[in-house]
Amino acid sequence: MQRDSRTTSNQANRSASAQANRTGSGQTRAASPQANRTVSQAGGMGGQVNTAKNVNVVVCRKCKSQQVVANKRGYSFANMFKTLGIMIFIGILAVGLTSLALMYSVSDSASSILQIFAVLGGISFFLALPVSILVGLAGRSEIVNGCMSCGYKWRPSKKKK
Repeated sequence: MQRDSRTTSNQANRSASAQANRTGSGQTRAASPQANRTVSQAGGMGGQVNTAKNVNVVVCRKCKSQQVVANKRGYSFANMFKTLGIMIFIGILAVGLTSLALMYSVSDSASSILQIFAVLGGISFFLALPVSILVGLAGRSEIVNGCMSCGYKWRPSKKKK
């Protein structure tokens, strides 16, 4: 069942500013700096239009476009694969170097240290997948700004208190 485009009684109750911030498809859009102007009375001398100098408009740091959206960061596959690769590399390196050193018959005190090093390398190798999955989850609820024009992404700065 399709919805028709007739006006309903709910639309008559909307304010003019809410109507101005709607696009043709019914989605809301960001308020433009022109909509943030204020009109004030100055002692009976008529209305003056003051444009706000300090309008809080978010612009892209790269292309200075005002088409910026804020989203949650989500799962980071890049961090997951970096961690996975590093941990597997450390595990293989530790086990390989230890086995090479033990083949060339090192002293007994160095041999026990190398065996501990090999065990730690094996643990690193086998824990690589679960640890990397957890690292990918870290920071998934952070807010990230993204430019709709050039695709640049950045973390918004913290407000000063």
